[in-house]
Amino acid sequence: MTGEAVPDVDFGAGIELSASDGYPDRRRDCGVVVVTDPARVVETTAPTVCYTDFDPEDVPDPGRFDAFVPRGETAMLETQVRWLLARGPRREPSAAGTESSVSTIDERSRLQRLYEGTTALVAAETTSELFARTLDIADEILDFDNSTICVHEGDRFRVCANVGTLELDHTVPDDTGILGETYWSGESVLVDDVREHPAAAPNDPDHRSVVSIPIGEFGVFQAFSTTVGSFDLTDFHLAELLVSYAAETAARIESEETVRRGRERVEALHGGAVELAAVTDLEELFERAVAVAEDVLAFDICNIGVVDGDDITPVAASSGVAEDGVQKLSLDDGSIAAKTHLTGETHVVTDMAEDEDAEPAKSTYRSGLSVPIGDVAVFQAASSLPDAFDETDAELAELLMAHVAVTADRIRAEDGLREERDRSTALFEQVSDAAVAYEIDGASGTVRVREVNRTFEETFGVEASEAVGRDLTELVVPDGVTDAAELRVVDGESHRSEVRRCGPDGERDFILNVVPFASGGRADEGFALYTDITERKRREAELERQNERLAEFTNIVSHDLRNPLSVARGHLELARETESEESFEAVREALVRMETLIDDLLSLARQGAVVGDPEPVDLGEVACRAWQTVDAPDATLSVPATATVVADGDRLDELLGNLFRNAVEHGATRERESAVTVTVGPLASADGFYVEDDGPGIAPDRRDAVFEPGETTGGDGIGYGLPIVRRIAEAHDWSVTLCESATGGARFEFTGTE
Repeated sequence: MTGEAVPDVDFGAGIELSASDGYPDRRRDCGVVVVTDPARVVETTAPTVCYTDFDPEDVPDPGRFDAFVPRGETAMLETQVRWLLARGPRREPSAAGTESSVSTIDERSRLQRLYEGTTALVAAETTSELFARTLDIADEILDFDNSTICVHEGDRFRVCANVGTLELDHTVPDDTGILGETYWSGESVLVDDVREHPAAAPNDPDHRSVVSIPIGEFGVFQAFSTTVGSFDLTDFHLAELLVSYAAETAARIESEETVRRGRERVEALHGGAVELAAVTDLEELFERAVAVAEDVLAFDICNIGVVDGDDITPVAASSGVAEDGVQKLSLDDGSIAAKTHLTGETHVVTDMAEDEDAEPAKSTYRSGLSVPIGDVAVFQAASSLPDAFDETDAELAELLMAHVAVTADRIRAEDGLREERDRSTALFEQVSDAAVAYEIDGASGTVRVREVNRTFEETFGVEASEAVGRDLTELVVPDGVTDAAELRVVDGESHRSEVRRCGPDGERDFILNVVPFASGGRADEGFALYTDITERKRREAELERQNERLAEFTNIVSHDLRNPLSVARGHLELARETESEESFEAVREALVRMETLIDDLLSLARQGAVVGDPEPVDLGEVACRAWQTVDAPDATLSVPATATVVADGDRLDELLGNLFRNAVEHGATRERESAVTVTVGPLASADGFYVEDDGPGIAPDRRDAVFEPGETTGGDGIGYGLPIVRRIAEAHDWSVTLCESATGGARFEFTGTE
């Protein structure tokens, strides 16, 4: 478009015109001036449009403008500009009183009246109302007393508005005369004498001249006259301008109507989908889905087929489907339904006669729509007209079937869950373990008891009537336990763990198995099984204690029998050489010591007791007796003071003997070899006694470790002497502490001996 705008114009109308716009048989090299300030004087011969909110009556010298357009009506502005460009440059005013001057004034007056009249078009709410008002304006302002508007419907034109002789709703084929030529060519026609027009086929034989103008895709406006040459170019241009207003307004009404209908369909579809979500039966779901498609989407012929193995079996159909209107299909036959299910994609068939995959159940079906319903079923709609389904139909059908698919999946899952629950309930009472069916309180996350079996009642001492509805953790979890395994069921995960729970006779041990109805994600229901392992745990603990005693017995035998055996062996060799009675006596005493030790160990193995009945004994006497079992001629025992302790004398003898041998074996130094001195005496500040040596001592970081079995401080020991010392002390309920003696050696202090 060639155009011009004065500086005060906010003309951002966005008008875009190509060379094909307007009327190619008229001049297009002129400009158009758009003015927004009606008080401004613009010197131009080009057509001028007043683009303002002012009423034409309030504009100074309104005749200087060729058209008036309300600000904001960009579509109307575009129409006016197109018309003015097509009309050509403004004609120069003739001298006052001339015919040309009168004609120009008359044209502008009619144009102003037309502008004022077209404001009534904008207020029309329907196309029927719009077209009726259009003909009223044509009659009152353009003086067209015989005009009609025909709308195109199917393959015919129907008279929808008329001023003159034609009857409303009269129809003619859409290839009839100038009417059909105007519509299909999209070009306006001014015919001075229809008898000379090759395509003319007037409805009234008295018609001589006609103005025929297309109304976009809607239809055609025509004005008739019984007089030849009754319409001039001004009539023609003003009619085109009026019809352009009508076409723009009709497009707007149609667009708004389309949006409104679409919104209503979506709202109705949403309401139908909400109702579908409450359905609990698949057959009912499909029947309701077909009903919604029929009522809301206006699909008169539609059905749903369920995928069953290798076939698609019809299960629901609309009221418009004949008995032979649907058929069972195979997934292998290459049909549109099979392709829809296998690809998971929607298919629209515009003309079944031209689609090689289309095999309609009835030959009258011309077009179709096929939509997958997840992996469950296929929805299909058909029409007896070709190209009956557009993109909007497909989108709405997909939206509806998406809701159907979700609901179908939910129903199938619930059916499977119900079957599983029925099987679980049947087995519930047969379970030998304590079993509880639970449900999760969504608000609080509490694990609520839904049902318990008889074993649960007996195990936990609670009646089923008292348990149902209660918090499971309150029934079985001991006080103070905050991380109960039962609370993990809200995560929907199966788990197994050992727990301690409250029974009627106190706490017992169980293996807890939690089995939700749905694994992964959140499960609202499930089972918890409690397998009582209390007796097994007790047996395991007893076996562990027996193993510990056996290990202790073995260690004591290997450790404590070695020393008297060594003494006996040494004195026996000496007796062979010297035949000394003293040596034989020493052998005898060693054997007696071994016999006594064996008897005690056997007693320990049989009874599980480390010590017998304690009684007051003299510490010094026991220490001297124990020293006799030590093969250390260069070592010295010192008992500067003695005391009475309550103890098993034999076990105290054993305790001291282990300490003495430990001091002799680990107390040698390079300077003194094994000449170690061991001192035994009472503690000055507490009830107890000590044993210390003047050897190298034991490093502070090892003083706890040396009491562990197998730990040794060096020499030939096997690392059980000090563990035996601690075991005997603990059996007497004594405490033993290892520290450093005054000379830097090892000092063992025993307390709690009274």
